[in-house]
Amino acid sequence: MSDTLRLTLRQLQIFREVAESGSTAAAAAAISLSQSATSAALNELEHTLELQLFDRIGKRLQLNDNGRALLPQALALLDGAGWIERWALDREDRKSVV
Repeated sequence: MSDTLRLTLRQLQIFREVAESGSTAAAAAAISLSQSATSAALNELEHTLELQLFDRIGKRLQLNDNGRALLPQALALLDGAGWIERWALDREDRKSVV
């Protein structure tokens, strides 16, 4: 495997939203994307990982074993990225006051 990362935080954010809502339409509304862009990002993530993350049951998406294994790791990465953004903003706020 190469050192080049192919996953994006946006894909993981979309994965989280779909996992929580059970549909790409609801996830799209929550993150202000079109349903087709949300679906495409989810399909790209599954293609990149070479894993199916959801079982498709009608129009609903239900996490399968792969998705359940990925979700806590995705949440941890998203939490870490959020911390980095808050940390950087806090540093910028302190610099502008001085």
